[in-house]
Parts: sequence; structure tokens; C-alpha cells
Amino acid sequence: MDYTPLRISTVKPLKSLTFDLYIFFKEQYLCYVKSGDQLTEEKYTKLKVQKVAKFFITESDEINYQNFLDRLLSETLSSSQVTTEEKVQMVEGAATSAVERMQNNPGSESAYRMTETAAKSLRQVIKSNPEALKKIFGKKVEKNEELIKHSLNVCALSVKLAEILKCTEQELDDLGTAALIHDIAIPQMNKNDLPLFNKPRKLLTNDDKRVYYLHTKDAITMLQDKPYVNKAILDLVANHEEVLSGSGPNKKKKLSKLEEILSMVNNYDKRTITNKTTPMQTLKDMMIDEMGNYNLDLLNEFKKVLHSEGLLD
Repeated sequence: MDYTPLRISTVKPLKSLTFDLYIFFKEQYLCYVKSGDQLTEEKYTKLKVQKVAKFFITESDEINYQNFLDRLLSETLSSSQVTTEEKVQMVEGAATSAVERMQNNPGSESAYRMTETAAKSLRQVIKSNPEALKKIFGKKVEKNEELIKHSLNVCALSVKLAEILKCTEQELDDLGTAALIHDIAIPQMNKNDLPLFNKPRKLLTNDDKRVYYLHTKDAITMLQDKPYVNKAILDLVANHEEVLSGSGPNKKKKLSKLEEILSMVNNYDKRTITNKTTPMQTLKDMMIDEMGNYNLDLLNEFKKVLHSEGLLD
């Protein structure tokens, strides 16, 4: 039987479950709560204290979980009784589960649909809660979770910038989904090449770049024959490492507005991770290093967003 991981924050206590819920304990999957039952507050708290981050469901229950999560996200985000912190935790859990599922099974339509929902929810919580973006960026990255946290950061900041630039709803949906899945091919890289993700760009040799940039082509190979992935999202994923000087893997010099936003935000967040610099220093470095790679007007708009959202404090 195949099991799919999901984040504990996407399952709330005292809600009747429509799927069997498992935990992984002593090298085996144990049914923790049966479909139709509720997860008690006591059990939920106990797992959080024990730092259990993931539950599991069987592959056959994926659609039941997806419907459950859609309802829970809708209830949570529309409730005035739920704090911004709780809303952020819920959408981060949904987005993290979605990205993990796409990394593990990029051919799964249900995983892709979950990513679309997570991207919309992330956008909704940022739009409705002024302090949400700062809370997302203020989270400490767990060990071995830099890649997923990077995907969430890029999604949140890209859609915020695109919204200010008056992009359409469809464009925002496409950008959010593409941002969450843009790096899904990285975990499939050769084990010896994986450290390239954390290597500062200025230290990458030409051979490093050639190997690392293969993740853009590999992602397209995973997604291109899927009828539910539209061309706009494929183009965004394919071109998220492109810059206007033409030095990206596809040597593309003309970028759409969404492609340029995604590339720039990806570049910014990646620099923060790999160079271990403060957000303010990262921005200063970008304003110098990336002249000619992005439109100055866009860089300045980006700077304004980082300032207004308190991300440079």
C-alpha cells in the first residue's frame, strides 16, 4: 500500500475525518484515527509536543483528504475567530504538503490540484491579513526544508508583487502555482549534485551551472504532457532562471511580466538562503549585481514591497 505524507497543521482536532489517518512509528504505518472519527485535542497536542510533523494517508484516500482540506481552508480563512498566526500555519501546512506531494509524484493530478488550492489560499491569507507575509518570512527554516520554504517564500512574495502591479486573477493563479512547483525537479537530482542548491551563485562554476540548471528542463519533462497544467504555468516554470541579459539556461532575453517577477523573487530568496545575508543586504547586492538582468522599475517596485511589508526590518 502507498502512503502520502501530509502536514499535521492541515488536520484539525474535533473535525470528523473522511479518511484514515496514519502515523509512522517504529518503521511501520499505524492507523491513528479511523475515517468517520475525530482527532481529539489530547491526541493532537500530544503529537505536537512529540514534534510529529507529518501524518499519512493512503493513496486511495487522497481525493477524500483534498475535499476535507478545501472545506477546512475555506472555513479557516473566512473565520474572524481564527488568528492570523493560525491561518498562516494552516496555509503553510497545505502548501508544504502540496509541494512535497508534487516532488514525490509530479504526475499526480490530485497533488497538482492541491498545489493550485494552496497557492490561492496563500494569496488570500496575504491579501486579507497585513501581517501575514512578515509571519511567513519570519519562520525559522527546519533542517532539510530549505527547498520547500524557498518555494513558499517565492510564491507569497511573487503574488504580492504581482497584485500591486495589477495582474489579473488568472495571472495571479498561474504565478502562485508555478512559484510553488518551480523547483520540483531538484530533489530528483543526483545526490552529489543536490548541494548545488545551497551554493552561492557567484561560487558556481560553469559546470555547476550547467548541472544545476537542468532542473528547469527536468521539471518541464515531468509536467508537459499533463492536460491540467496550462501553457502559462509551463512557461513560468521553464523560465524561472532566465534574466534579461540572456545568461539564463534558455538564453532568453525577452521575458513576460510574470516570468520576470518569478525570476527576480526566486533570485532574491535564493540569495538570502545561500549567501546567508540579511534581507536588506541581499536587496542592496541585487540592486548592484542584477543591473541589466531585470528592469529597474521592477526592481524598485520590489524594493517598495519589501519595505512596506516590513521584510527589511
